Amino acid sequence: MANKILTDDGWEKRIQDKLGVDPAYVPDEAIQQSDIITVAEANVIAQIPGYADLADDKKTYLEAAVVCECCVLLCPGMPSRLPAKQQGPHEGHTLYIDWDKKKADFAAERDGYIGKIVPVPFMPHFGLSQ
Repeated sequence: MANKILTDDGWEKRIQDKLGVDPAYVPDEAIQQSDIITVAEANVIAQIPGYADLADDKKTYLEAAVVCECCVLLCPGMPSRLPAKQQGPHEGHTLYIDWDKKKADFAAERDGYIGKIVPVPFMPHFGLSQ
């Protein structure tokens, strides 16, 4: 199935860069699977009516939201993709990334982009006064 939002060549690199990983750990083929890109686009489209008619900055926000949503979907599998240790000839390092936190960060960023496209209506807060 063809992408609906991320249609430029090399769109997979945007996701790899956002995750901060080398293509060797998250290859293009893994991102191109329908349970990543197709689901990510569907999730974002469900929140943005008239997504196909967006232009300029709003289209940029739409694409960025899909990139973030792909990252959200990839985060649970990242600990098994990346090595836990890096060993050199003279020293070794234990690598630890909190992918649950990164997932929450990507979700918050995605929601921020969606909020710039479909603004949340202002709801005044009521309180008691004395």
